[in-house]
Amino acid sequence: MFFGLHVSIGKGLARAVQTAEALTCECLQIFAGNPRGWARKPLDEKEVRRFQSAREASSIKKVAVHLSYLPNLASADAELYEKSVLAMGEDYRRAVSLGADYFVVHPGAGGDGNKEEALEKVAKGINTVLTEVRGETLILLENQAGGGTELAGDLRDLGLILGQVKEAARTGICLDTCHAYAAGYELRTAQGLAEVWQEVEEAVGLDRLYLLHLNDCLGEKGSHLDRHTHIGEGKIGLAGFKLIVNHPALIGRAGVMETPRSSDQDDLRNLEMIRSLVAGGQGQDGQ
Repeated sequence: MFFGLHVSIGKGLARAVQTAEALTCECLQIFAGNPRGWARKPLDEKEVRRFQSAREASSIKKVAVHLSYLPNLASADAELYEKSVLAMGEDYRRAVSLGADYFVVHPGAGGDGNKEEALEKVAKGINTVLTEVRGETLILLENQAGGGTELAGDLRDLGLILGQVKEAARTGICLDTCHAYAAGYELRTAQGLAEVWQEVEEAVGLDRLYLLHLNDCLGEKGSHLDRHTHIGEGKIGLAGFKLIVNHPALIGRAGVMETPRSSDQDDLRNLEMIRSLVAGGQGQDGQ
């Protein structure tokens, strides 16, 4: 595996690449605009070119753009659903313009609606966006912690959605370790991890798992608590991450951390920790 971080675009798109490079990232993830707002100013073409030039000059292998927090592609509310599909289309268009490899999307929550209908809504939204926006950027559905009416706490939901997508070659999945553990999947043992990969293989195929969000989990297994924490400081622990990052199924995959950040030192510590676990390395507690 190779590793990176979610980095801010607050100082500009090109600066995000430079920040990632300075932090020794091999891959990076960004938002394409304000993650907590619907409005989007047009992307500045010069800034796009600066981003592309900065990436070409860097050692960054993969770039992911994450959909903002507000869209809900599973919403039973017709107005919110339409607004969500439009927002997804705009952010995907930005990802394509930037030349991103991946565009990560949460399936959302169905609310009081029927789950089957909610799954169909997500697939319909993806089909709409793929039809309207052409590009090589892959849309990756991310598993969720499964709280309330969230979809994809069950990994099989990802397959049920993608099975209804017309352009399968333009899609795949992103697996978030915190979300999976909070949803009830055992990631701390070889047997548990083998069962997870088997479920992914049966649902969508391991060859369609392109990206991992490597986040430790504050909540207990099955708690549905989506609270990320630093590698080794949560319930998955160093032993679990050592199994994950050394698993043969993940060779060549990108792993992005979305861990809490108060300074560069937090990011550097998480990168150092995850790398220390690779190929027989040991974490600080010797596991």
